[in-house]
Amino acid sequence: MPFSNEMLVTGIGGLALAAGLALIIAGLLAFRRPRRATLFRQQRQAQLRGASGVVAGLLLLAVSGLVAVFGQPVIESFVPPTATSTPSLTPTITPSQTATPTITLTPSQTVAPTNTLPPSATPTASLTPTPTLSPTPALPRAQVTLPAGTLTVTPPPQAVIANLRISRFNTCRSESGVATTFSPNPKSLYALFDYNNWLPDVRWSNVWLYNGQPVLVETLLWDGSTGGCGFADFDNGSQPWPAGEWEVQVFIGDQWLDTTRFTISP
Repeated sequence: MPFSNEMLVTGIGGLALAAGLALIIAGLLAFRRPRRATLFRQQRQAQLRGASGVVAGLLLLAVSGLVAVFGQPVIESFVPPTATSTPSLTPTITPSQTATPTITLTPSQTVAPTNTLPPSATPTASLTPTPTLSPTPALPRAQVTLPAGTLTVTPPPQAVIANLRISRFNTCRSESGVATTFSPNPKSLYALFDYNNWLPDVRWSNVWLYNGQPVLVETLLWDGSTGGCGFADFDNGSQPWPAGEWEVQVFIGDQWLDTTRFTISP
């Protein structure tokens, strides 16, 4: 079996290392013998042999290191490395022919829809509530106190409101606190509504009724814009609210716009 370059380098380096260590140990032992020698000449010779052995051992250790570092390149310069055969790859068998479908099915007929659904209606931004009360509520003019100043703005007939609701909070842009039943605890309630086509300084009224009877008729001049979210409020004189059915009506001028109802439950 032929030796590789790596095996030669390892063998030479190992022999040099072993021999160096052996010489160093022998030299050190030789230094101890002169103590038992009786003649000065014998002591001197033993010391020289020990020193020579240690020096030779150190040289062999250095040779072992040089062989480990430079041995393989030096040997390869004289003995080129033997090429190592690589395993041949197993040939991959490829199919000689790919089967293709002989018949492609195609739809024989496309059934067209018989009816086309019309597009759904798109809601518009305008507020167009439809009154459902009959008869239409009338403003209790006998209880109306006109605001101070001259009324010069004619109520626009196209003015509308929508989404009239009662809430515990004056948060017109939120549904927080909106309900249809409230406790009788003393507190303010707010009638919130969305409005459009109003005019600044137009006269408007909010009427609060308890069991069908007006308990507050408040007429004011509108101080808002032409469209947005408005409110009216009532605290029942800071007294507990009596249990029963309550109603809020909103008018612009004498024109009724919307009504909402709520209940005070004990």
